[in-house]
Amino acid sequence: MSAPPLGREAVVLIGAVEVGYAENVKESIDASLIKKYKLGSDKPAVLKSGNKTFQIEFGKMYIDKTYAEQVLNGTAVTVEVRPNGTGTGKEKHTYTGVILNKWGFEAAQDGVAGENVSGEGSDVAFGTQT
Repeated sequence: MSAPPLGREAVVLIGAVEVGYAENVKESIDASLIKKYKLGSDKPAVLKSGNKTFQIEFGKMYIDKTYAEQVLNGTAVTVEVRPNGTGTGKEKHTYTGVILNKWGFEAAQDGVAGENVSGEGSDVAFGTQT
């Protein structure tokens, strides 16, 4: 049995550029359900997987306005998550057609300024780094 990866080993890239000072990443895949009931039954007559959404979100230490501008521009990007870090044979999750649609900034007197960025892609593929 394999051991789970340490979160600190994960890497996030937009295009071929690593997101520097990344602190966390969250991925989600949601599939809606198509459910139809018929008269005389309390159980679905049809139960199928429906439309899917592929969401990605990451937090990082703030350096400059790069990611806020990407949200404003609305240009599709590719986001790659490497849960076990970078290296040949290691797993990767590639989100294509990602529109970054949410950006937030936070600063506290006793901390480092940070930002959160999230978006949604048109597809995701799970593979292995070469």
